[in-house]
Amino acid sequence: MTNKNIEELFKQALDGHELPYDASAWESLNNKLNKNIPAQSPVKLWRWVLGSLLLISITSLLLWNNSKETPNTKNKEIVKNTSQKKEPTKIDKATKKQVITIQKDKKQPLPICTFGEVVEIPTINSDFHENENLNVDEIHKEEIISTDEQIEPEQKHENDVAVNSSIVYPALAFNCIGDQKALSNINATDLVLVKPSKQQLILPAKSVTYVTIEEKGYYRIGTMSSEGSFNEQANQLVSESPVIELMTEDLNYLNGLPTLPLSIKNSEIVFTLFVNNKEVQTTNKKDLEVYLFQKGSNQIKICASNDLGCKTTISKTISIENDYNLLAVNAFDPFSNDLRKSTFMPYALLIRNTPFSMIIIDPSDGGIVFSSNDASNAWDGNDKRNGKMVAPNKAYIWKVIITNPEQKEKQEYKGTIVRL
Repeated sequence: MTNKNIEELFKQALDGHELPYDASAWESLNNKLNKNIPAQSPVKLWRWVLGSLLLISITSLLLWNNSKETPNTKNKEIVKNTSQKKEPTKIDKATKKQVITIQKDKKQPLPICTFGEVVEIPTINSDFHENENLNVDEIHKEEIISTDEQIEPEQKHENDVAVNSSIVYPALAFNCIGDQKALSNINATDLVLVKPSKQQLILPAKSVTYVTIEEKGYYRIGTMSSEGSFNEQANQLVSESPVIELMTEDLNYLNGLPTLPLSIKNSEIVFTLFVNNKEVQTTNKKDLEVYLFQKGSNQIKICASNDLGCKTTISKTISIENDYNLLAVNAFDPFSNDLRKSTFMPYALLIRNTPFSMIIIDPSDGGIVFSSNDASNAWDGNDKRNGKMVAPNKAYIWKVIITNPEQKEKQEYKGTIVRL
């Protein structure tokens, strides 16, 4: 409050205020003053009177303003603070269980329940172990006691649903005949797995059961109710693996390549062909051909799968006696009447119709005796360096580079050739 406002307040308080006049009192006071102090002017006396009156007025105004404040303000603040306190965790002495109160908090998501009453339960990992926050033994005992009570069928059904809502079920992570899975039951009550043939398999509490899938159809998991009926929680469809058959013929070189004909039964299913564990192609054709370039055992494998991901793998081993080397001979006779024996050209190059380059090397000095990139231009035994016939019974080195080799085929071939 500024000085100007205080001064205005004083003026309003004193406006119209008159002090009562007592003549005898003034006369008595005047006689006493005249005895002790010298006479003073009337102006100085009025200053003292006005100062006293101002002090009394200020005190009265302050007390009057404070009386307007209500005493409920502080009480409201106290109530507001106490309402924010969190209540301590409550323990039910009868069951020795923690009483859980669900509070809506924007920072924490609400529990997700599929059916029954909304009850917040501790999160349990899928791995097989006990959760410290959930005493499953106590829950199991309470369920057994409650089933002995005389209650109506509808009430029993409601209790069964409430029990199922607190059970953790293992995932049915299988969909093909032949799968082997471990099902972990971390609950304090037994679970039941019903096969497509209606046969029931008990999954004991606190245990791991290894299951081999042998039937086609729906597998169901759940619990048995207090009335002996099966309460299904989840199901999984199991499918048969695709049925295929692999048939092979003899290796042939009709096209100049080591070709193995294959025949696949059940061509409607897409399958992948592997040769020596290397993927060749994915197709659904019935008749195929593969090239086997390596000497020794060659594994042919077919891997087929259906829409559910069920796979079937079959394989056969084919034995090859010699490495593929362009079907080249190791000797020729330039003076033979048989044109096939009088010149040298790897036989595969005559029928494969593939670009190549070939050279004949003299091993004694490394010189090139002959070169060609045309299958019709075969070596007749002449040394292009001097135009003379090479020496007989001497091994010369030949080397061929294929420009566009087949899949899984090497690009360079080599060997020796002797002029008879």
